[in-house]
Amino acid sequence: MKRYKYQALVTPYQGGDAQAALSSGSHRMVVRAQDPETHQTQVFRALVDSDEEAPFRPGKPEIVVTVRIIGDDVPDYFDIGSHFSLWLGSDVGQGIVTRRLHL
Repeated sequence: MKRYKYQALVTPYQGGDAQAALSSGSHRMVVRAQDPETHQTQVFRALVDSDEEAPFRPGKPEIVVTVRIIGDDVPDYFDIGSHFSLWLGSDVGQGIVTRRLHL
């Protein structure tokens, strides 16, 4: 299995502790993404780290995060511009991959 690391911009869902969970420390989460060619959905276990303590822009809820995923077919689902959702016991937010980081 290969390791992949991406930077993403995540918009937390309103309500609950989504904003607090995403803007503080590291969290193991489930990431759900769709293959753009086959439209098949896949879930991956991931480690999600906040890249900063504040929102991306003042007045906006977006948070920049680093997503680490292990798997053989990860590139089929994740590339720059790919959309995904985060789950941590319940749906936490929606994200978009902004760049791939090399390990």
